[in-house]
Amino acid sequence: MEIMNKKIKPIFILAVFAALVVFFIGGCKTTKPALQAGNFPPNFVPVKHLVFIGLDGWGGIYVPKANMPTVKRMMSKGAWTLDARCIVPSVSWPNWSTLFYGTPPKQRGREDFPSIFTLVQKNERTKKSILFYEWDELLKIYSVDTMEKQKMHSDVESAEKIAAYIKEQKPVFTAIGFDEPDTTGHKTHWGSKAYYAKLEEMDNVIAIIEQAYKDAGIYDNTVFVLSADHGGLFDTHKLNIPQDRIIPIIFYGCGIKEGFNIPTRINNYEITPTMAALLGLEIPPEWSGRILYEIFK
Repeated sequence: MEIMNKKIKPIFILAVFAALVVFFIGGCKTTKPALQAGNFPPNFVPVKHLVFIGLDGWGGIYVPKANMPTVKRMMSKGAWTLDARCIVPSVSWPNWSTLFYGTPPKQRGREDFPSIFTLVQKNERTKKSILFYEWDELLKIYSVDTMEKQKMHSDVESAEKIAAYIKEQKPVFTAIGFDEPDTTGHKTHWGSKAYYAKLEEMDNVIAIIEQAYKDAGIYDNTVFVLSADHGGLFDTHKLNIPQDRIIPIIFYGCGIKEGFNIPTRINNYEITPTMAALLGLEIPPEWSGRILYEIFK
């Protein structure tokens, strides 16, 4: 009997070890939540309007000191983080494309990779959408040519034109990409007096756009999403350092938790899957970003 125990014990130990390996490997796998009812609050209803406002070069570390009352009110009444990450290199094209494709460049691998613009154009309910752009390179993200787009600038005059369009057309999805405060950061430096003055000016621009949704009578059915492509330090950006990589992400409006500081570190490619989910769109399996279910009421 003693001899049998000696033979069985090593086999038993190996079996237990194998089971533990399978358990831990299985437990370490991460799966992207599917877009299904069980992942949403019981009373979830897709929003009727969503607007994304992107500020080029808006570093998250500069928000606390900035005089941005509109943005900070949205933070206090919405879900937010000032510690989100853009991808490396921390420059505009790879990060704007990552944001709108919901996936970093190295994981896309084909020319017809779907973007948020592809999704809204293929859905009849969300087809009434528009991109206001300042940087021409953003047009490369389009895989569907029929979506309306308009050139604009980082100023009050353009904000008023955007506001007039919103009040008249009431688009379902609106994407707005401003060049500031990046231009000012390169001319002076990130964190300069001029940089903070530009942030204050852009807050006023955001306020004008927000007011348009109120004037249009669709404010209570709208979600605002604010973010950036990268930050900066001195007069440039491109490095894997906090000043360059940390960006703000803010969700505010219908169905979003209030005063919710997102506790987990998130990435810019999680913005678009969350926007698509808010609009009730099916998430492409190719997207690597997850839906931020934790921000929903």
